[in-house]
Amino acid sequence: MYFPVGWPKVLNIPQLGHCSIRQVICNRDKILFAILTDDCLSVWFCKPCVPIVIHRRACESIEDIGMNELVEWRPDSSMLVVATSGGYLLLYKLGVVAEQKGLYEQVDSPHPNLRRDSAELFIKEVIPPLHLTLDEEVGIEGGITSMVCIRDELMLATTRGHVLRYRWDGSQNRDYCLDLRRVPFCIDQQVSKAIPILESNTYIVDIEYSPLVGGFAVVLNDGRAAFLTAASLRFDPNQVQGIWAQNIEDATCASVNHKYRLIAFGRKNSQAVVYCIDESTGGLEVSHHIVLSSKDYPGSPGHVQGIRWTPDGCAMAVSWEQGGLSLWSTFGALLMCTLGWDYGLHVDLVRYNPLHIRSMEWSAEGYQLWMVKRQPDHDPGGNSSLDCVIQLEFVKSALTVNPCMSHQSHLYLQGEDRMYVNLGDNLTKVYHERPRDQLSSLYGSDDMFRDVGNLIVTSMLTGSKQWTVVPIPSAYSGTNWPIRYTAIDSEGQNLAVAGRTGLAHYSMLSRKWKLFGNETQEKDFVVTGGLLWWRDHVVMGCYSILENRDEIRIYPRDTRLDNMFVKMARVSAQVLLLNTLRDRLITFCANGQISIYSLSMKENHSLGGVEVGILQSVDISALCVHPACVVSVTLTTLRTETGRHASKEVESIMLNVSGRLLMVQREQNCREGDDNSDGNVFQSYTCAPPTVLASRVENVWVPRKSRREKPHLTESLWLFCGAHGMMVWLPLFPRDGDKSHSFMSKRIMLPFHLRIYPLAILFEDAILLGAENDTTLYTSDSNSPFSLPFCVLERTSQVYLHQILRQLIRRNLGFHAWEIARSCTSLPYFPHSLELLLHEVLEEEATSKEPIPDALLPSVIEFIQEFPVYLQTVVQCARKTEIALWPYLFSAAGKPKDLFQECLARKQLDTAASYLIILQNLEPSSVSRQYATLLLDAALDHCKWELSKDLVRFLRAIDPNDVESPRASFILPSKYGVNPQTPPISPNEEDLSLVLGTMQVSRGRSYSTTTSPKVQQIESGAPSVTGHHRDALRSTSSSGECSKSVPLRRKKSVPTGRGDTREPSGSAEEFFIDVILQRHARRLLSAHRLTDLGHFAAHLDFHLVAWLGRERDRAARVDDFVAALKQLHSDFMWPYPVLCHPVSYYLQWKNSASVDVVSPDANGRSRVGDSGYMSYAGGQRETVHSSAVPAPAVAGSSHYTASVSMTSEFRSSSIVEAQLMPHLLQADESSMMSEESSFWGDEREQYMPDASENRWSDVPSTLVLEQLSQELANKGSPKSEVKLRYLLQLFMEASCLEWALLISILLQDAMAVFRTTNAARSSDHSVEAILRLKDGLVALCHWSGTECLGYKPFTVAIQNEVAVLNKLLSSKQQQQQNTLSSSSSPRLSRSRRTSSNQDGGNQSSNGQMAFGSSNLSTVECDGRLPEGTASQDRPSIGSKNTDETDIGFEGNLGNGSDRISERNGADEMRDQTVMEAAREQAIESTGCAIS
Repeated sequence: MYFPVGWPKVLNIPQLGHCSIRQVICNRDKILFAILTDDCLSVWFCKPCVPIVIHRRACESIEDIGMNELVEWRPDSSMLVVATSGGYLLLYKLGVVAEQKGLYEQVDSPHPNLRRDSAELFIKEVIPPLHLTLDEEVGIEGGITSMVCIRDELMLATTRGHVLRYRWDGSQNRDYCLDLRRVPFCIDQQVSKAIPILESNTYIVDIEYSPLVGGFAVVLNDGRAAFLTAASLRFDPNQVQGIWAQNIEDATCASVNHKYRLIAFGRKNSQAVVYCIDESTGGLEVSHHIVLSSKDYPGSPGHVQGIRWTPDGCAMAVSWEQGGLSLWSTFGALLMCTLGWDYGLHVDLVRYNPLHIRSMEWSAEGYQLWMVKRQPDHDPGGNSSLDCVIQLEFVKSALTVNPCMSHQSHLYLQGEDRMYVNLGDNLTKVYHERPRDQLSSLYGSDDMFRDVGNLIVTSMLTGSKQWTVVPIPSAYSGTNWPIRYTAIDSEGQNLAVAGRTGLAHYSMLSRKWKLFGNETQEKDFVVTGGLLWWRDHVVMGCYSILENRDEIRIYPRDTRLDNMFVKMARVSAQVLLLNTLRDRLITFCANGQISIYSLSMKENHSLGGVEVGILQSVDISALCVHPACVVSVTLTTLRTETGRHASKEVESIMLNVSGRLLMVQREQNCREGDDNSDGNVFQSYTCAPPTVLASRVENVWVPRKSRREKPHLTESLWLFCGAHGMMVWLPLFPRDGDKSHSFMSKRIMLPFHLRIYPLAILFEDAILLGAENDTTLYTSDSNSPFSLPFCVLERTSQVYLHQILRQLIRRNLGFHAWEIARSCTSLPYFPHSLELLLHEVLEEEATSKEPIPDALLPSVIEFIQEFPVYLQTVVQCARKTEIALWPYLFSAAGKPKDLFQECLARKQLDTAASYLIILQNLEPSSVSRQYATLLLDAALDHCKWELSKDLVRFLRAIDPNDVESPRASFILPSKYGVNPQTPPISPNEEDLSLVLGTMQVSRGRSYSTTTSPKVQQIESGAPSVTGHHRDALRSTSSSGECSKSVPLRRKKSVPTGRGDTREPSGSAEEFFIDVILQRHARRLLSAHRLTDLGHFAAHLDFHLVAWLGRERDRAARVDDFVAALKQLHSDFMWPYPVLCHPVSYYLQWKNSASVDVVSPDANGRSRVGDSGYMSYAGGQRETVHSSAVPAPAVAGSSHYTASVSMTSEFRSSSIVEAQLMPHLLQADESSMMSEESSFWGDEREQYMPDASENRWSDVPSTLVLEQLSQELANKGSPKSEVKLRYLLQLFMEASCLEWALLISILLQDAMAVFRTTNAARSSDHSVEAILRLKDGLVALCHWSGTECLGYKPFTVAIQNEVAVLNKLLSSKQQQQQNTLSSSSSPRLSRSRRTSSNQDGGNQSSNGQMAFGSSNLSTVECDGRLPEGTASQDRPSIGSKNTDETDIGFEGNLGNGSDRISERNGADEMRDQTVMEAAREQAIESTGCAIS
């Protein structure tokens, strides 16, 4: 309600000297305040804070009658009275100097540079010149302990047990003086026997008077507290009776709240007790206790020094003897406590508190708290004064003075010269634009340029904790301080303020204020009874000074502020409160009358045309002691009996009278023939007897309108009761057709506690909004005025849905709880509300030291099971709870294993992963590994790549030694999936990325395979070679080890696989994981799901090239090219091509074009680029040194040369494509090629076309390509193209030519098609593979001519490749026949473990030699390679791969040595035939025999 802001300001008191400050006190209207020191009395102006007059007593006077002790103002501010320590009253007269205009008159300098340019630099208030004179000195018998004013007299409490009554002229009113020994005391007013105080030396030490409470609150010197009352306010001594405050024996001070009729007593145990008057007995009843919790302050700050209520009675300041200040709401909710502030490390609050307060006083409207701060004597203060006056600024809620703002859902606070606005949290529709690759594939139409279907609409909770500070213009606040009333409209776009006179309003959109143009009109009225917005009008209850009458005024927003546009309605008495409901206005006046008006706009009205008609007047003076005790008045549609589909009924009146909430239901009497229509002022209304709904109510919130979809939340009444928490009056709608529970009440009051102070309620969103105080320390220098912390304001919020559900379930009203929860399932924090519900009940019951007779947890579990987020709620609650509480939770919720399997059945994989952590802590590692494997399979099937990655890491982190060991204790691992017993591992790149938070990048391919890596040449123990031969390092996809004498200096493009030399320990676990991953990869590739395969490989660091090389003739083979191409279109959202011209148009260009334009030039450079049709047609090429490459001398083969283009650098800024062209070595280079070789690895072409047949003639002409390039305007997204070209590179590198051909055709990349068919010449590819490639290309050409004509121009351009494949096929078949006929040796048996091939290391003097097309070599039985050899990139097509991950792939999990299977007979025949042919070649060329 009240919140401090900024730094406490220190007041500079002149001529203070070494005197201590006794008291600071304001006059009744809070314009002036007095500061009393030991020897002087000074009067100050409040705003601006400047001294006016000071009176210092002489030293002789101090010696004679003592130092000043107490001071009190006369109610009309014409006199002050000072009580001295010697028992004297000093009566001062305060007058105005008539001949003087005003103090602090500001005169501008004659120099232009020194003049004030802004009006804000001038003091607009006229500070009156006052004179203070000592009028009378009156001696009092006995020392004066306390003083209080009662009307025009002064009451004095003395040490002799008397309460003396003095007039302001110094005379004593002896007839009305009290003697405590003659006042009867009892516990209430019904007791017939009252006993006076019989103890001697008993007197009053503190006395406070309240006319609304009807007596005096007194504290006796022995610690007892009482309330003195009488039959009349004249307080005849014969009628005065004392009422004891029970159960209090250590009272120190007293304070009275007038509006709420409360009496607060401070105690020596640092607590306070607040009493209220029991209306039935007249005794004092405890309302609530003011107690600091151990969370707020663990120790005791001493006895209570003072208590001061705010002027509006909505907050209470409490100070302690040992220092410290706290602020409490009316009924005991803690708002602020300085004991928790940050004072720096050098301050020990137990020994010394910087805020040691002796006296307190609130300024006008409670915007400042004046405090006399005393330094302890041991504090080193030097010669400076020990005491000072500080001023702490506050902002407060508008509900304190303008309770009609409870209708608004916007949170704002008002200060003396500014407003803090926060427009609150709201569920807002958020529109996200869909990514381009998620749009419809109809790119050829105009739909892609429309917004329809292009947006994703979601709801999210938007809000900001930032405050919008709206300063009130000095032109208004300078002369109308303080600001009393503020209002905000329902949209939160307009503000209105009213100060001492007039009003002003502000637009949040235009950020401009509107003030009265005529200042006289502004000064002619005072807003007295509230301020609010109705539609676009400002409504207020005010008093017209000019006409001396009370009235209701309505000003339009859109016109200038002027009385010519105002609508006035005269009222009988001063308006105290206003409120509205739709088009109804309710007012409460000082005569106890409630009036209800109808508001309407005139037809064809001009601005300001509002009609006001009175509907009903009700006298409620019998319900309240005084009109000032009515806190709020509200018009609401709520009734005690409300049906689910109730029709519109007459509004009820809600009254808060001193904290008691009353409901007065109105009934409309319709005469026969009358319509029950709105605005009919002639209809009569009657009121039912009032019903008391609650007591100790601070604030009331009623919804503005009811929502049929959320009837419970939008037809509920919310009450805040301070220390007693929040209460909601909830409707209970019976089930449709259910008449068995007609006896049940239709509403129920549910209490629950909050952790924030509520200021606004969002009924539909189930959120409470509030504010809280925080501090920041800027300096630790105790002598600095900034040594006290800086107070900041923070907005808070709290979800309340779980509180309502818990209370209903506790009362066996689960159906109503289910109805409320069902209406809130669309809220984004609904699962969090269920989690809070479960967590609070679990914490309360599981930690209870006593048995719970009726446990609530099973009922809560059963309730949450009604919602689909049940599994998620349980596991999230468990993960945020101590492990010791898990058994109690899962005893009600079910076994974690069962919940895990239920998550799998419901496909809630992320939730299942959370249960996996629970299982890891409750079950042995073997169980968690088993369930993690199940979850990994499900995650891979549902493309949950991040989850799969975490699960793989989880499985690999399980310690094999800990698999069967049971869990001895519940120890939650510090991190997800990492077992504390896991042995230390060496850091790798993934670990560093995880710890440092850097971007996780797949490290499997560090550079393009077509770019030559810079590999350091090293000396090793390999056989010596000539200077013309260099050892090049290369990686393998079929073996896990390289030559041990060759250290790898950088990671290769094809990462090292796990070969046969893997360590036995952990091999089964690693192999087990690899089997799962490879099985899923085969499933994806067989289903033609290349997008998922790419994501799978990227997230799980799966080495695609090595695996694809092994799966070339299995999962990677394509049986239906047309279906695969269609799947690619669907998978990558790639549009089908569209024809711009008839097919004959392209055939004409094909037939008339010359092929010579693309032939290689004299330097061997080709004009055809490497990417796209004509991406690089022109320069930017380098010459490639080419020479004749000797091929194996196979019968019928010849030597041919071919030169190709190699671009070393691409100038394109968008897509960088790796070159996938053959790289031909120099004649003097080693026969073993490095990784800079082409996509076919180290194998040489066994067949090359004759030079007379120009291979380049198969490339389409430039004119055709230029024309075809125009068809590429209708392409897919750039992101999809990058993915496709990356996959194309991988497939080419793995020699999966069928998929490479499909992607090339999808991209319509003619050069990529050419490279694919050219790669088929490699001996790796069997006749069957080339036949599939040719048949697929023919099928695609046929499909493009019959079904998809958009592809027809491209297939026309590449149709020569069919002939090329036919020629290649015939040559391969011829070569096989020649090889079979020339073989004469018996078969050579080879081991199954010879899949790692090598080039021959033998050389002849005639030149270097490369072995046959299959690059076969012998491998020793133990898996090691002969010296001077290196493993190949990929296995030959002719032999099956023997990597252990492929042997028994579908489930054989034995050791690698036991997993050797029988070779296929056909494979053996082919391999032996090729081997014998290669052997004959070697004998003929070198004369050496090969063993």
